[in-house]
Amino acid sequence: MTDSRICIKCKQEINPLRIKALPTAKTCVDCSTTGAKKGVPMMFGEKDHTWTDMIIMEPEGFDRFEKLNKQKVKFDTLDKTEMNSDGDDDVSEWDNTLLDGLEDM
Repeated sequence: MTDSRICIKCKQEINPLRIKALPTAKTCVDCSTTGAKKGVPMMFGEKDHTWTDMIIMEPEGFDRFEKLNKQKVKFDTLDKTEMNSDGDDDVSEWDNTLLDGLEDM
């Protein structure tokens, strides 16, 4: 048995898949005033008490989020000559020191 409904705006039949997804739908997709949404996973909390929620946004809000996210300061790249504090420009000695100890993990 298919549940057919008529759109309250255009008086056309509402697609059964829309009714299945949104059982309370009163309008067809074409007449709906609700636009597409965008979701962004966000992490909340700190240390061992973190969780991830999906934040749903209107397209305009998502565009603002993306613009601000691109403006965020990225991690600085390591300038090896700045890190060489002994005045010697030969950085070959400490090139792999950042990786020392990782083999033990």
